[in-house]
Amino acid sequence: MAMISEQKIDEIRASSNIVDIIGEYVDLKRSGSSYKGLCPFHNEKTPSFTVDEKKQLFHCFGCGVGGDVVSFIMQKEGLSYPESLEFLANKAGIRMEYSNDYNANPKNKELYEINKDIMMFYYKNLLTSKEAINYLKNRGLSGKLVNRFMLGFAKNSWQDLCDYIEYKGYDKKDLEDIGLIKKSSKGNYYDKYRNRIIFPIINHYGNVIGFGGRAIAGEMPKYLNSPESNIFKKRFNLYGLNIYKKQKGTEIILVEGYMDVIALNNFGIDYAVASLGTALTNEQAKLIKRYADNVYICYDRDSAGINATNKAIEIFLESDVKAKIISLEEGLDPDDFIKKYGKEAFLEKKENALDVYNYKYNQILDMYSKAGTNEKYEKLDLFVEFLAGIDSDLTREIFVNNVSTLFNIDKSTLNQAVDKYNTNINEKENRKNYYKKKNKSKVIVKSNPQKFNFHELEVLRLIFNQKEDYLKNKEIFDKSLKNTKLIDMKDFIVNKDLEKFNQNDEDHIYILNYIRDNTNPIYPSELIEKIELYEKIKKLDELKSLNKKAKGSFNE
Repeated sequence: MAMISEQKIDEIRASSNIVDIIGEYVDLKRSGSSYKGLCPFHNEKTPSFTVDEKKQLFHCFGCGVGGDVVSFIMQKEGLSYPESLEFLANKAGIRMEYSNDYNANPKNKELYEINKDIMMFYYKNLLTSKEAINYLKNRGLSGKLVNRFMLGFAKNSWQDLCDYIEYKGYDKKDLEDIGLIKKSSKGNYYDKYRNRIIFPIINHYGNVIGFGGRAIAGEMPKYLNSPESNIFKKRFNLYGLNIYKKQKGTEIILVEGYMDVIALNNFGIDYAVASLGTALTNEQAKLIKRYADNVYICYDRDSAGINATNKAIEIFLESDVKAKIISLEEGLDPDDFIKKYGKEAFLEKKENALDVYNYKYNQILDMYSKAGTNEKYEKLDLFVEFLAGIDSDLTREIFVNNVSTLFNIDKSTLNQAVDKYNTNINEKENRKNYYKKKNKSKVIVKSNPQKFNFHELEVLRLIFNQKEDYLKNKEIFDKSLKNTKLIDMKDFIVNKDLEKFNQNDEDHIYILNYIRDNTNPIYPSELIEKIELYEKIKKLDELKSLNKKAKGSFNE
């Protein structure tokens, strides 16, 4: 039976706005922070059916039906759970990925269980290590906090975990794949984490998906983290979200690292999550939107943190998430700041957090004030760019007034500059999309991104050289291509392979052009459908031609 991964399910949910989906079935009207309409599951004259966009849930106070976007489709369309996911994936343009391997899902569950066991192994290590306990005490962390986040300790040993793995009978290759142990050039396994505090990474489903390790002495790098794996995808997860879910709050503080989350929790601020050391992703923003109404960005104030803040602002604006920015002076991160100044000082900073537009406006003002005389005119253009990016007419008008007053520029002149900027941007986007469509074509390849494997070359040969034979045997060849991935057409080796199959007849040129002109992912099944569709179109054209001739003959 085909299975769908949790990551793919998360991607589908994140891309399926419940208001947009239900709005295709129900005439929804905004009512406060929610939407209302007539229930599609029972007859009523007064709307009792509500949709909460923030929580991505629906509920009818009349008949009691409720749930999320998937359960709505299940009930409305009469589909099963997997069928509903596929239905939503098609709407969102997401390619479904199934595994026909019966052991695929059990394997992931096995890895979750192994990770949970390893988490307990590190946790017990911590409880018996005076060095690790003293390190955490010196950082002000209590035993209660250690238990909440299930912190652990990796001993300063090359074989401590390896010996435990041997004792438990776990497959070392599996643990190498998920980044817990490494293999030397001589083929011997050794512990990846040594002399480090261990932070288990637990997803919002409660599964242990990875680990982070912080050096307690002078080891470098300061942090080590689990690599991407079948069970760990950074972009779909937030550190600490499993803790936050239990609080059922309405706001989240977004920070950079594990210690920031833990330090804030230590002071009773238990609604912080971290983006796992990476810049915020669209998937993480949608995850935040699902669980909170407001988010406060509190990244470090170094150049990397400022850049990450600016990127997060853009993502939250695109995702329609209300965001504010907490700025901590002296270049302190949340961990250091709250230890130095205390909880009340941090909450005061939160209270004075700027919304995204005031933050960006102040940022440009600061850049302008620091610019030299010749550079100031260039910085004025940043204000125009800033104004052009504000969707709300009312908000834009407020900032137009501010800029107009500050620089003694006529408001009509500013608005003209903004309109001109938007016109230029639209023209550039149109050109960009045109050339992207022209040049960014893709073609099928195996997981190895450098070349086609034997089966793929054979299928391409049949498609281009013996199309009829291929169509007759397509089911056989499909089975050998279930793991195909994608690659850019500009790849040298791919183009060399394709050159072998260039044909000059109309049929093959059509297929080749489809590969090269299509900006969407292309898999063998799509080529098959295109070939079959092309054959049908040809036959229809032939029938039309014969019909025309027949009519002509009868009219003579």
